[in-house]
Amino acid sequence: MHAPIQREYTPMLLLLKRLPLLLLLLCSTTRIASQPSGKDTLQAGTYTLAPDSSNFVTASIVLLSETNALYSVFGHATLRMECPIHNLDYVFTYESDTNVGGFMTFIAGKAKARYVAVPTDVFLRDTKKEGRGVRQYELNLTHHEKQELWRLLDEEMMAGATRHFNLLTSNCLSTTIYNIEGCLVDDEFKWGPARHPMTLRDGDFLRHHLHRAPWAEFIYVTFLGTIYNNFSPWEHKLSPSLMIDLLREARLVSKSDGKERPVIVDQGKTLCEETVHEEATPFTPVIAFSLLLAVALLVTLAEWKFGQTRMANWFDIALFTAQAFVGLLLLFVTFYSELFGSNWNWYIVEFFPVPLLFWLTVRGKGIEPTCWLTYSAVLALFILMTPLLGELDLPHQLITVALLVRSLNRYLVKRNKNKKLS
Repeated sequence: MHAPIQREYTPMLLLLKRLPLLLLLLCSTTRIASQPSGKDTLQAGTYTLAPDSSNFVTASIVLLSETNALYSVFGHATLRMECPIHNLDYVFTYESDTNVGGFMTFIAGKAKARYVAVPTDVFLRDTKKEGRGVRQYELNLTHHEKQELWRLLDEEMMAGATRHFNLLTSNCLSTTIYNIEGCLVDDEFKWGPARHPMTLRDGDFLRHHLHRAPWAEFIYVTFLGTIYNNFSPWEHKLSPSLMIDLLREARLVSKSDGKERPVIVDQGKTLCEETVHEEATPFTPVIAFSLLLAVALLVTLAEWKFGQTRMANWFDIALFTAQAFVGLLLLFVTFYSELFGSNWNWYIVEFFPVPLLFWLTVRGKGIEPTCWLTYSAVLALFILMTPLLGELDLPHQLITVALLVRSLNRYLVKRNKNKKLS
């Protein structure tokens, strides 16, 4: 996946210069294939053209390895189109626009996305700098289907940034698969048998793929919402690293005689070796939020045993301010953003800025203890719901327990204060 904060490619002018030649060669290949010749092959330089022109154009799916960065934790899928006779070799990559407000644009699901045609040597040079591995697998398409795929990709590129990047339906992998399906002339695309992990719910599939990136898993699960329980089409399962095994079992079925052939047949080849092997950080969300809970308990103990009220108040301000920030961002993503689509998110219960509302509305009033007690009951009920909702997990609920500890503490403090006043 290439998300908003990405490099900008500028080979557009180069491609436009070659576009007339490309259109000419695509229109003429049928004639080339049908021309009678006493020779078995046609040669151009060191490249040998097969008698049926089947290798006149080569189409391949190219996959980039994952990194720990949030925008590339899923890896990246692209399509490579080659016409060696005319020295044309491009990677068509689905990219999101970069801009000053890139992060918020991405979070809002408003990041414009487009196909960019990059000379393969430029694409591999830039990828090699990142230390990412690149593997290529040739697609088992007919000559006319490869022509059609190149035409579709040209149209996508010329259309510009007409789509919004979406992690579910408009990402690098989904557009790659849809273009492969869309180029078929006399064939239909058929997936193979359903196997683990493709049979998992979307949220469980996400966890399965991101088990080596616990912070990315935590962030994506936070914002995923009830989509967690969906079973999306395989085209929407954002996992390029798993896609090759699926494509090996997928078939192209002839509409005329029902004959089947595999989508890919080769074992693939490495274009770039992976030189940066990123390991998962040992400081996982479970450890981080266990420490948060421990600090909340120690602060509470210090407040009751040693009268450290000021320190406790400052801790509450920091804790509940952070909660409010995440809560407002979550509300924004849930009800406004198109990043995951419109759906309910149970983590709104955890992160809704209730303490901030209390400070603004009922602080110092007689009903304040009751408000804090009611809020504590809601948090406790939310914790009890954990076994019932797949999206609720230990790291998030450690935060909830920390909020509950300080909420109950404020209830007791405010209740005792009211008793003294009465």
